[in-house]
Amino acid sequence: MYRHKVVKKLIIFFILITITSQNAFAFSFNIFKKKQKEKQKTEEVITPEEKEKGKKTFSIDECVDYAINNDPNIRISANNYEAQKSRVGQAKSDYFPMLGIGTGYNYQYSNSAGYTSSSMWRGGGSGNSNGYYQLNASVNQLIWNFGRTTAGINMQKFNQESAGYDLDYSILQTVYNVKTAYFAVLAALANVDIYERSVRINSLNYERTKAMFEEGLKSRIDVVNAEVYLTDAKTQLIDAQYKYDTAMVNLKNSMYYMEDKDFLVENTENFDFLRNNYKMQTIEIGTIKKNGEDGDSEHSAVLLTSGIQKQDILKDYKFDPYIIELKEAINEAYENRPDLKSLKMVLRAQEESLKQIKRSWTPEISASAGYNLRYMDSTSNTGFTASANLDFPMINMMDIKYRIDEGKSYLRIAQDNVDLSEKNINFEVQKYYLAMRRLEKTIPLMADKVRQTLENFELADGRYAVGLNNFIELQDAQTNYNNAQLAFVQSVFDYNVAREEFKKSMGVR
Repeated sequence: MYRHKVVKKLIIFFILITITSQNAFAFSFNIFKKKQKEKQKTEEVITPEEKEKGKKTFSIDECVDYAINNDPNIRISANNYEAQKSRVGQAKSDYFPMLGIGTGYNYQYSNSAGYTSSSMWRGGGSGNSNGYYQLNASVNQLIWNFGRTTAGINMQKFNQESAGYDLDYSILQTVYNVKTAYFAVLAALANVDIYERSVRINSLNYERTKAMFEEGLKSRIDVVNAEVYLTDAKTQLIDAQYKYDTAMVNLKNSMYYMEDKDFLVENTENFDFLRNNYKMQTIEIGTIKKNGEDGDSEHSAVLLTSGIQKQDILKDYKFDPYIIELKEAINEAYENRPDLKSLKMVLRAQEESLKQIKRSWTPEISASAGYNLRYMDSTSNTGFTASANLDFPMINMMDIKYRIDEGKSYLRIAQDNVDLSEKNINFEVQKYYLAMRRLEKTIPLMADKVRQTLENFELADGRYAVGLNNFIELQDAQTNYNNAQLAFVQSVFDYNVAREEFKKSMGVR
């Protein structure tokens, strides 16, 4: 019984202390509230949408399309593909007939003279001259060289396919660079949003603490601390805006965007807490009124007016994980990766190159035909020739032997490159799959932490309003809330990057 009486007395004592604190702070809070209302009337809030009015908005897909059309690396790969395509035509040209034609005028003069036995000039002699026009035309057709030309054609075809896959990989790399830069802009925007709200909250806390100090309810050190944290918040906002500007420059660089006009970015499916219709307004979380009074009046004691924006980063945020099994992802990577396909084409090209070397000693069967016209002294002579030829090349057995050895070495290198690429792809897919799955589990927990730190901040704000804690405790709660939001944004950014790395490791745009 005695213990229950003690507990009842303590409860009654705490209630009396609380009511006394509420009455003591009521007047100062009403002053603070009036100042905030007057400030809101005089200051016009400009939303980011209004600031950026008139700028073009790009979605992530539009940024990717713009980059594909303007990336010089893609154009280089495309031109290399066209060059390889031309080499296929050059290799095929060996089976096309070779045409030759020529014409000219020939003049010849000869002179004869006699000599004595003593080698003295005898005089006299005779000379003659002749000249004629000539026209020659010929055609030469390769019939068969035992697969040497066919191997060369196939080799160039595989090189062309390899260049095509190199082009695909260049596009894949560009898509990845643009998307990761795009996510960095979204993350920077979210951080600017967090720091903007932090500045407003710290500004409100400073004004409130200053009003309480003027009424003798807070010490000067609380005012100084509030001013220090407000200055820090403004500095952090400047840094956040700088990082956003830098992120935009990086995005433009990844797109090769050289236009003078700036642009805005849109939300993405898994990065959708970008601020929309943003309103900078103070939200009164709770009030306690005097007995018998309703509505908002000068006699109301505002217990919790921290300016916390209820439109926080978690509002309307939806998380859509990437559903795929690891084994399926690895198989898909083997089928889709353009760099692996390119190496396989190089391997096949080396096989055809080795065939061509081994057949370098084989003869060549060809046919030729020619026509000749000669015109001289008002007379003309014509002729037609046709022939079939079996030509054996000059053979150097030592040269052929070492060229074959070289070809086999390059073939083994190509095989090892394919094997190495397959192993690296396997490990890449596993690594990025695990990173993506870890972040998929982390993001919901980080969201819970944001909610928890927000609740803790609200409680700390309420305790500060009734004098149950100091400004440092309040600021620690706000700092934890800000850090939780920033960590959540970073987790979402890391997840989107890991997801794009995982898709890139599978060869998916």
